[in-house]
Parts: sequence; C-alpha cells; structure tokens
Amino acid sequence: MRLTMRLVGLTMLTLTLFAPAGWAAEPVKIDSLITYPEAYKMKVVQVEGTVRNYRMNHFIGNNTKLEKCIQTFSVEDETGTVAAIYATICQMGTVMLKGGDQVTIEAHFLGTLDVRSVRKNN
Repeated sequence: MRLTMRLVGLTMLTLTLFAPAGWAAEPVKIDSLITYPEAYKMKVVQVEGTVRNYRMNHFIGNNTKLEKCIQTFSVEDETGTVAAIYATICQMGTVMLKGGDQVTIEAHFLGTLDVRSVRKNN
C-alpha cells in the first residue's frame, strides 16, 4: 500500500512539474523575437498578427504519395515582421491562409517561425 501511495505521489509530482511545458505561452511581440533571438531560440512561442507576402507550394510526397502544403508568409504586428513557414499534409484539415488574415500562431522560433498550429482570428 505504501509503495502504491509513493508511486501515485511521484506520478502526480511529475505531471505537475511537466504539464505547463505543453501549454501555450502568452503572445510575444515580434520586436522581442528580433531584439532577443537567443532568448526564444528553439522555444515554442505564440505570435498574433497579420499574414503578409503569402505563398503556397504543394507537391506529392515520393514515399507517402500524400499531398503536402508548404505555406510561407510573414507575420506582422504593430512592432515588426517575421518570416514563417507552415508545412502540413493538405488533406488533414490544414488551415489555408491568405494575405490579410488575422492569425494566432504557435511556432518554434529558429530566426523564423516554424509553425506548429495556426488559428484565424477573422
């Protein structure tokens, strides 16, 4: 019984410590990304802004034969602009963007935004 209680306690402690890592952060202003790139490098950030310079490429994968959508664009807020790329499988409910869309993006920051998810705010 004591061993079970210890395991339950240890599991709860582990979940408590690591659960926030999966939660989205508060939105970051683009000038912060540009000014302090090392502070955000390889971290998941949330950015809100307007889609600019939108381009779409799609192709069929050699091995999987699935249609891949590569959306490249800039995100602009009142403080600056940063490049972004959103690579997905087209048939999997991909959010298709266009210039002028108001969006909230979660992405890894690598000098550009490597988008994990996007939500239109229009």
